[in-house]
Amino acid sequence: MHKQTVDFPYLVSDSVVEEFRHKGFVVTDGVFALSMLEHYASAVDTEVALRTTDDLRKVEEKTIYEQSFVQCMRLWETNDIVRNLSCDAGLAGIAAQLLGVDGLHLWQDQALYKESGGRETDPHQDQTFWPIGDADLISAWIPFDAVTFENGAMAYVPGSHKAGGLKPVDITHSTEPYDILADPALAGAVPEWVAVNPGNVVWHNGFTVHQAAANTSANLRRVFTVVFVAAGSRRTKPWPAFPVDRARVPVGGLIEGDGLPVVWPSPKQPPSAPNVIGVPVGPQYKLDT
Repeated sequence: MHKQTVDFPYLVSDSVVEEFRHKGFVVTDGVFALSMLEHYASAVDTEVALRTTDDLRKVEEKTIYEQSFVQCMRLWETNDIVRNLSCDAGLAGIAAQLLGVDGLHLWQDQALYKESGGRETDPHQDQTFWPIGDADLISAWIPFDAVTFENGAMAYVPGSHKAGGLKPVDITHSTEPYDILADPALAGAVPEWVAVNPGNVVWHNGFTVHQAAANTSANLRRVFTVVFVAAGSRRTKPWPAFPVDRARVPVGGLIEGDGLPVVWPSPKQPPSAPNVIGVPVGPQYKLDT
């Protein structure tokens, strides 16, 4: 597909596409007008508040994993305004251009709100958590606040996506996390810290090794992420994964169905919420949790 033949709401330059493919991450500027971003941020704030209203714990009282961020997944399924953000045609169109694919499904979205005093997020790859092999996967990291090293910026290991899937990192700390930065496949490459302002979006490949700094500021760091997977991708392993189990995708089956809507090419109407809704807070690995 030659991108100039498609009416993308946001056209990405060849240099940005090349940077993404070379480094495994890139920033796109001015994706959202600040007024629209504030509209979306307010909806995400409301949804996160509803889901966490009974949690009165201080940061230091939480588990090590929970100290990294307040995690609320699949907000598009329970909030119509957030659905418009997660299924935004401009956002999905950028993802399609960066991956060089004709179609995308929504894999998941999530709010990752790092509280003041929140710890760092351990270096890891996203894609090794899921039974999808080397499917084309990309994450949009959307800041609602200006993000610096002091309040929890992300860092990415340039070129690490080219190593493919490495040993998974247990970022929940139920076991000792693997020191992925010491993996020989990375050849000592150093993470690159990325400060970013609201309206801009940071993208990373599903195999790009990344981490986040602790929040040493006095304020909450609000970020929303959306993950897209290329149409035509297939499930490769039987181990549990909520999105494909909910959609009843067998090993070898196409990653599509309930809760995995097509978002590019942009549908005429936003997708309907799936029949089964996930847990309100925290990660979800199995269908029956």
